[in-house]
Amino acid sequence: MIEILNTMTVWTLALLIIGASVCFSVGLQLLIRRYLGVDVLVPNQEVAGFKFAVVGVAYAVLLAFVVVVVWNEFDRTQRAVYAEAERLYNLHRTSYTLPDETGKKIEQALIAYAIEVRDEDWPLMERGLRGSPSAADAFSRLSVAVGQTKPEDLGLLPSAIHAFDLMQQIGDLRLERLSDVGGHATPVIWGVLLLGAIVTLGYPAFFAAKSVTAQVLMTGGLAAIIGGTLFLTVILNYPFSGPERLTSKPIDDVIQRMRIEDKAEFGQR
Repeated sequence: MIEILNTMTVWTLALLIIGASVCFSVGLQLLIRRYLGVDVLVPNQEVAGFKFAVVGVAYAVLLAFVVVVVWNEFDRTQRAVYAEAERLYNLHRTSYTLPDETGKKIEQALIAYAIEVRDEDWPLMERGLRGSPSAADAFSRLSVAVGQTKPEDLGLLPSAIHAFDLMQQIGDLRLERLSDVGGHATPVIWGVLLLGAIVTLGYPAFFAAKSVTAQVLMTGGLAAIIGGTLFLTVILNYPFSGPERLTSKPIDDVIQRMRIEDKAEFGQR
């Protein structure tokens, strides 16, 4: 599913989901109307209407709850990506306050790790895989470089402690980023959503209006709303996949900034 999402534009995916919802609901309604007739459907509308109200409200609550959850998770993942990039840059700046040898090791390990995240982690994350071994190795080398910081001057102790704290935060944010790969909704949730969509979209087939045009428009509008909400759920459920996925731009921007500042710092040294 993720591979298919990665090949679609946002408009193609929207038309596919919304169009399928409208076609199913309207098509089923016209089919039932043709074979049973208006005279058979009209006497059952009072009972069907009461049950449809219960089904519609129940599914609307479920769908709204899932959308809110995946929306919040998408926003949290996006903030985690930017926070990780920010911590990388802060650690890079902190390395300038450490002794030259130690600071230089941290700077090199930082850039190497950031490049691995951008070039190796991200393509795998877009395919639903949780990171690359090379990025994990680069992270380990960065941890070792920071862990070997031993300030001889007590005045550098706050900088060393700050570097340790930033390294811990980077590790936590990395785990958070990788844990969000592949989506937040479980197969059980998707199953319930699809079952509810089929039942809700199929219920208008139990109603019959005198005007076929009015009936098709009302049914199509209902189906479009449900399909649009399902489309929004799919888009938000996969933060690193699909047409609206999160990119590695924050990491790439940090890499460029670190390289520019390293060149300036090297010139001063």
